[in-house]
Amino acid sequence: MKFRHFIGLSLQTIVAFTSLAGSAASLVWLERQNASIPVPSAPRWADEAPLVIVDAGHGGHDGGAVANDIIEKNLALDLARRVKRELLSAGLRVISTRDTDVFLPLEDRAAFAARHQAAAFVSVHLNTDGSGSDAEGIETYFADDRPLSSRQWTSASGAKRGDSADFAAAVQRMVCKTTNACDRGTKARSYAVVAQASCPAVLVECGFITSTNESARIKSESYRDQVASGIARGVALFLQAQPGRAPLIATAVK
Repeated sequence: MKFRHFIGLSLQTIVAFTSLAGSAASLVWLERQNASIPVPSAPRWADEAPLVIVDAGHGGHDGGAVANDIIEKNLALDLARRVKRELLSAGLRVISTRDTDVFLPLEDRAAFAARHQAAAFVSVHLNTDGSGSDAEGIETYFADDRPLSSRQWTSASGAKRGDSADFAAAVQRMVCKTTNACDRGTKARSYAVVAQASCPAVLVECGFITSTNESARIKSESYRDQVASGIARGVALFLQAQPGRAPLIATAVK
């Protein structure tokens, strides 16, 4: 009886993981089945690892938002560096749009994806909602699937630009799970930095610096490590769910 039960569970598992190859929507199933999905340790990719572009928002003369002794451009760069480190530890290839305090036009940031044939693009920012606001939480933006030209872009991983909604959902779910931050969901906005990217692209607002409580958490290095880890988990999970990568997800789940 126990043996037949084990066989039954094994067959269910095989069927479930086979279904992952069909669509990134299967990320929802995987999330429900396992409460803790770690970033896979290198090497986890059957062929050349996908390339991810990590963008630290603002920079140079563009400081971004300022509140509670936080300058957005500085914290965005710090978070982006941590995200890069986590992605590298997952065996992914990573290129940063900026590693120092420099300004880059939005179109130049998005162009990194096409120039390097990236599989995914992540832009890191901090949020604001007016001085003294109680608004808190993390939210992830993606661009509506309205092609910028007649060409339909497809990334090196096989994902299309229109998959950005699934990408945003994976990142949002994992970063909120890792940090226990308020989940403000995903939102479609045609921000240039993601709308002009040639691959699935998201912009993550990692918390409100106008909130006294949340800004205090964001100032903590350990919390920023959690944010970075959650973003990286979402990126890896999304990329692994692309066609042909489903078997690798099974090796990452413990």
